[in-house]
Amino acid sequence: MTEEEKVKEVSRIFLKTLDEFYKESNAIFNECDEILANYKKGGNITDDLSAFKAKRPGIFALIDDIYHKEVDLEGKLDIAGTEEEIRDKIREFKDRFADLADEIDLFVLAELDFSR
Repeated sequence: MTEEEKVKEVSRIFLKTLDEFYKESNAIFNECDEILANYKKGGNITDDLSAFKAKRPGIFALIDDIYHKEVDLEGKLDIAGTEEEIRDKIREFKDRFADLADEIDLFVLAELDFSR
């Protein structure tokens, strides 16, 4: 597989993930509302994040990008010519669940075993 083919494959996966995020945004937002509610009650949301990631791995990666790779994500959205409706949904997610950003970061770091 050439480098150009790899880029196209990544682009298709990214586009598919964006499409899934947009189409299933109500369900995704509801799931994240539950995680956020648990977090605001002082609960440990590690298991919640783990379950979400297991159920929706591509969406979880997109969410991590929304909070922690914003510049890269914006570049990908620009290259993909992403519609404003999808960008609006991403911004809505980012604002609505901003309280979870640090917890998501810690979860990802723990999974990568950098937190030791």
